Amino acid sequence: MITAPRQAGGLSSCSVIALLACLGWAADVSAQAPGRSLTCSLQKTGTEFKGVCEVPCEVNALAVNFDGIKPNFSCHTPPRRVTASLRKVEKTGWIGTMDGAQPEDPTRFEVAEGARIAKVPFGWFALQSARTDENGLFLSIAADKQLPPTEDDIRILERARALLSDERHWNRQDDRTCRPNPERWSLFCALMQATEEVSGGVHYRQPALQAAREVLNEVGGNRLGKHRLMDYNNHPATTLEEVHQLLRTAQSRLAKRVPR
Repeated sequence: MITAPRQAGGLSSCSVIALLACLGWAADVSAQAPGRSLTCSLQKTGTEFKGVCEVPCEVNALAVNFDGIKPNFSCHTPPRRVTASLRKVEKTGWIGTMDGAQPEDPTRFEVAEGARIAKVPFGWFALQSARTDENGLFLSIAADKQLPPTEDDIRILERARALLSDERHWNRQDDRTCRPNPERWSLFCALMQATEEVSGGVHYRQPALQAAREVLNEVGGNRLGKHRLMDYNNHPATTLEEVHQLLRTAQSRLAKRVPR
């Protein structure tokens, strides 16, 4: 079964400071960067930093995409406070957990070392700033729009389509449980497997998956429910060619956004 990995590692406050310095993050970040931000205040507890993050209402509603806040969407509620944790992982940066939009959402939270990327359960966003002291780690994450896709996202969609090569390999009774080495794949599990193979771990809001969901919002109609990928996959009116077309459309759109 595919699950988000949890890894351990120790980290002194001095090594935290050194790490932030080598990443080129600003030493003085007391002033908040302009615009909408997702902020985290994590206190050191043993080998981890644990605390809360404040998630803007637009982000919590999953209303922020690659272009920014979705048209005609507005909210005025205070940021939602969610629990979060991070620990240092050798060579890959920071990894931990953060509560997502729904209780069943995967909770993987990652800060990619050197790339200034925060991968949270609500999407992938640019890291604005980070500050540490002897007691805590404090992050400010830009939340005005999600980060653009990379070539990895193109490969994920290509791989998912390859896994769903024909009717014999298509599972039409998805239950959102992705078992290892199945004979058949649902749309959801094909995307999860492809993400694992290409990215080395499953991020529920990987740009490739976000693009697939956005296409689904346009073509799914009354076939969609609470779990869009599962509902569309399982609907008796859905054909495998429609699934392939969904993945091709998502891939075509992302290809135009990959920085050259």
